[in-house]
Amino acid sequence: MRVIEKRVNQTKIGYYAELFVYPLVVGGLLLNDVGWSGFALHLRWCFAALCGAMLWTLTEYLVHRFVYHKVPILRELHGMHHSRPCDYIGAPIWVSIVGFSSFFFLLALLWDVEIAGGTTSGLIVGYVSYLLMHDAVHHWQLDEKAWLRSHRLRHLRHHHHPVPGNFGVTTGVWDFVFGTAIVPGRAGTGREIYREHKQLPERAA
Repeated sequence: MRVIEKRVNQTKIGYYAELFVYPLVVGGLLLNDVGWSGFALHLRWCFAALCGAMLWTLTEYLVHRFVYHKVPILRELHGMHHSRPCDYIGAPIWVSIVGFSSFFFLLALLWDVEIAGGTTSGLIVGYVSYLLMHDAVHHWQLDEKAWLRSHRLRHLRHHHHPVPGNFGVTTGVWDFVFGTAIVPGRAGTGREIYREHKQLPERAA
């Protein structure tokens, strides 16, 4: 277990590496598509990318709810993030590389390379959006008028509310669909949560 803990406790470079690597991957997949068509972007690729981005939001919700909070070992490791939210805790980059690569090759085998490239690109864009959103929630300085503040409030309720909920990070849509949304204004969902944990929303870091 201690070996695994060392793996998820990353350096700052390792923690942010995916934010620099994956935009290049998406750019490569896009160039591959336009190159095959005489530098004309295919609508099939664009539609597949949109579907991939939407698929990410559901994947994020399901993994967060049923894998990070249910699977024994991963639940304990995810608990490290809950107890030390400002630390650089996360899966190493090779985990996402294996996941995205497997998804690409499986979809290419079942469909074709263009659909696989577009869908994988959309999935990666969604993943990068999640990384940025999650980093903003825990590390960025946000004033009360910042549009990301609502995401911070929603995610902090996930961290501190006694009933599990708000599993979506990039969007709260699936929490409302599956009935796991923690609605502001109900008992235990207001500022008293942040006072108790000494982490007010506008000063969370």
